[in-house]
Amino acid sequence: MIRNFYPIFLFTLLSVSINSFAQTSYTIAANGKWSTTIPVSCINCTITIAAGKTLSIDKAVTCMNCIITGGSITDSNQTLSLLYAGVQTTTYFQSTALNVYGNSGKVTVNAPLSLTNATFTFYNNSSFTTSYELDLSASRINLYDTSSMTSTGGPATLINLENNSHIVIGNGSQTSKSIFTVSGPTLTVYDNSTVAVGNNNNTYYNWSNYNYYSSTSSATVKPFSTMGSTVGCGSSYPHSCGNPFVYGPSTIGSSGIVPGNTLPIVLEDFTAILNNDKTITLNWNTELEVNSSHITIQRSANGENWNDIGTVQARGTSAIEVAYTFTDEQTLTGNNFYRLQLVDQDNTFTYSEIKVIRTSSIGAITFFPNPARDYVNVSLGNALSSGEAVSVRLISLSGQVMQEQRTTANAGTMVSFHVTNYAAGVYILSVAGQDGMQESRELVISR
Repeated sequence: MIRNFYPIFLFTLLSVSINSFAQTSYTIAANGKWSTTIPVSCINCTITIAAGKTLSIDKAVTCMNCIITGGSITDSNQTLSLLYAGVQTTTYFQSTALNVYGNSGKVTVNAPLSLTNATFTFYNNSSFTTSYELDLSASRINLYDTSSMTSTGGPATLINLENNSHIVIGNGSQTSKSIFTVSGPTLTVYDNSTVAVGNNNNTYYNWSNYNYYSSTSSATVKPFSTMGSTVGCGSSYPHSCGNPFVYGPSTIGSSGIVPGNTLPIVLEDFTAILNNDKTITLNWNTELEVNSSHITIQRSANGENWNDIGTVQARGTSAIEVAYTFTDEQTLTGNNFYRLQLVDQDNTFTYSEIKVIRTSSIGAITFFPNPARDYVNVSLGNALSSGEAVSVRLISLSGQVMQEQRTTANAGTMVSFHVTNYAAGVYILSVAGQDGMQESRELVISR
């Protein structure tokens, strides 16, 4: 009897012990790294981040039964795992901005998750996966660049958007190919909440209907199917139409799939160029503006902490292409990260993709002749680390990649582009290292 009873007693004791732990509180009063301030495996943790401060995830982190409030969290190519320990427990984010960068940045959620006045933004090829109930209240999930969100489970697993919450697929850039996949759960949209699909390369993927309620107190449900959508697809678009794909620009909300979306600005051709005088010029075009207010130019030395360095008045409402430019005359030595904050008249906003320019090493990368007629040679010199993989691209001012060569940087490395068949004009030569740093210069092709 004792041998049979002991394992059961021990299991019960462990279960009770796990769930009886008091919350351990951590207060983040200054910018810092997770691994130096909080255990990388944190159980029953309450984390409070001061306003304007950033907690950087620098190692793979597991947070179980956590409550996170305030400030910002940055994840660059790391994995944040949100789990529960013991009985099923919800993880809470309250008034927190989570920004995930890099091709291997991940947020994996295997617990119920609640966001209140919170914003999760995913850049590059980062990913967000959920497998339990997801509740958004006055919150937003942004899927930028080629990032993805995947929610799995059965019909009883809910994704609830309420109090003007939004899942935004794409940042307005035509190069964005982000996707939101719902594989099994039930999406429920309340009040003015929406899923916004930015452009015809962004995708909402869901075989099932979604439900709409006018308010959280309403008992009247409107089920909507997203099958058979013809928005942003077909013979004149990059993708053919087919279930269950929904392309943009479109909005999924109170009236089913509606063409167009609430993104204030549809952005294209955002470039950063280092000038000979060490200033950096940013150029971008907008393809569409709807009730746009202004565009704030932000710069960072590390891609995590951003400062406003200028503002450009937006056109307001425009269906024609508008060109903008801004020159940073007080650049940083070393890395200069740039992004655009695209602000609507109701102060909602989205961010552009990030551009990076290195001012300290551009002098070692040269190209000749300039102007070019038949060919151009690009010499990498010793500007990059020996053995570093680099990509050298010739780009038109419209953003089209005309040619690209990949090589390894070593002393004396040189690549050549034949340009005989290109029209006369100004082009951009761009050199990107394996760390994502990029340097761009103008090339003139003459005839």
